[in-house]
Amino acid sequence: MKSKIRYLILEDGTVFAGDPLGAPIISTGELVITNNMNGVEHAITDQTYNDQILVFVSPLVNTSGMNRDDYESISPSCRGVIFGSVNFVQQTSAANNSLNSFLKKRRIPGITNINVQRLAKHIQQYGSMKASIMDTDDEHAMDQIRALVIPRDRVKTVSTKQPYPNPNVGFKIAVIDLGLKFSLLRQLSIRKCDSIILPYNTSAATIMDLDPDAVLFTSGPGNPTEIPDTIATCQVLEGRIPIMGVGLGHLVVALANGALVKKMKSGHHGSNVPTLEIATENVEFANHNHNYTIDFTKEARNNFFITYRCLTDNTIEGLRHRRDPTMTVQFQPEAAPGSHDVLYVFDEFIEMINSFVQGKKYDQNNVNNW
Repeated sequence: MKSKIRYLILEDGTVFAGDPLGAPIISTGELVITNNMNGVEHAITDQTYNDQILVFVSPLVNTSGMNRDDYESISPSCRGVIFGSVNFVQQTSAANNSLNSFLKKRRIPGITNINVQRLAKHIQQYGSMKASIMDTDDEHAMDQIRALVIPRDRVKTVSTKQPYPNPNVGFKIAVIDLGLKFSLLRQLSIRKCDSIILPYNTSAATIMDLDPDAVLFTSGPGNPTEIPDTIATCQVLEGRIPIMGVGLGHLVVALANGALVKKMKSGHHGSNVPTLEIATENVEFANHNHNYTIDFTKEARNNFFITYRCLTDNTIEGLRHRRDPTMTVQFQPEAAPGSHDVLYVFDEFIEMINSFVQGKKYDQNNVNNW
């Protein structure tokens, strides 16, 4: 007879028991804590959570089912979800829009009725770690967790394999897909950007042959040092064309300009992280989803000034190049989920592109008049 209890087993031996939800499979991944109170669809389908088990610490989530309009990808790649409490109907219903049905169809296991506050405190104290969703709590389960090696090709896994367009009538944006969210494309479309989405390892020469007005490196999973070709591409493009980096893209741009990165103890995951915009001293609440942060070097300081910092731990959350048309944000400005506090970042990107294009036209006119 199948057990009615499922176990979340952490690599340090800590065990949490709860009720099954979603697909009845065994799964192992990196455990991360998110404080999102809504937007479960956004989070579960966000490719930045590739190979991770999400823990939602809000007391009650997903009371109305899964909204297809809020999906951030077609095929989510997280390894599991953990909830403190789920509405009974959403936990048991087979209806197409229920959380339970969604997870089963996509083979994502889950557990509910776990003490998520105690789990969150444990991760905050000891840092992020591997964990497994299991049917049993025994030594064999611990052996499986210890044997797990976190993949180093996570961006390769989630990035598009072929270019595709997101047509419009404005500036042409080459979007380098490191694990993009649909909401980012929506924000570009709102601003009439004519986007073409490209694989993460597209060369600088291929990008420039498309004659784009700007390049955007998207958010995505994992450690940016594992995609050296993308960093090298950014180095070649630097100064030749406006560049924006978001999330993992922010770290790629920073590495291309001499910075280092380091892994955080438990990362930033959630939609209410207070972020200081240094120029205005405004405090914005933005959606964050990252386990790595910038370790500034002398070279990086010579290239960038810092535009945003997180108020809880002073980590760098945004950069602007001192000479080139390049800007980055570590948070996710598309607000999915999250407040709309930082949607203006996309408007600043468009303004930067417009200034660059007008500058090129001015220079060309001067050459023709000479």
